[in-house]
Amino acid sequence: MINVMIADDHPIIREGLSRLINLEPDMEVVAEAVDGPEALQVLQTADCDVIVLDLSLPHIRGLELLALVKEMHPTVRVLIFSVQPESRFSLYLMDVGASGYLSKDQPFTSVLSAIRTIASGQPFITKRMSKIRSECNNSQAAAHQRLSAREYQVFARLIEGMSVSLIAAELEILSSTVSNHLSRVREKLGVTHNGEVLLYAAQHDLLNR
Repeated sequence: MINVMIADDHPIIREGLSRLINLEPDMEVVAEAVDGPEALQVLQTADCDVIVLDLSLPHIRGLELLALVKEMHPTVRVLIFSVQPESRFSLYLMDVGASGYLSKDQPFTSVLSAIRTIASGQPFITKRMSKIRSECNNSQAAAHQRLSAREYQVFARLIEGMSVSLIAAELEILSSTVSNHLSRVREKLGVTHNGEVLLYAAQHDLLNR
């Protein structure tokens, strides 16, 4: 039996997935969560094999939540379930710990297939992702894929419109440290100003993740 957790802030998504998954003879929804902190709390006690994770949960952002899940529960496999279509960002998420990525515009049968695939220990990669990875392998990797975890945290908040002081407060670091991280981010992206960082994010389909 595959024990599944659904982490999504939309009740209709949680209820719909839960009902359909529980109809399958080889899997069961054992837990649900509406935001990042609850997901981490539930994982402390839930016997969970796979978490179906919305990338845009409140309070803890998808990339950070993924990192925390993999750090605290390394055996739990994560299927990113997002409104965003597959892109180079989905490959980045796979590189940093996700076992699969699926857009919410896919049929429910794809969700079942993805859960079974990653529960067996294999990555779930759509045809679109395979094509994108092939294109990436035949060209230079996107610059944002070379950012460190902390640099990406700062980068993600900047493109959401947060100021240096707000980023520092949320990450509990000094503003000068944030500025240093941003300097390295701009250097790695090959840009000079923070406005160009936003332009880079738009060009690479990274906004509103």
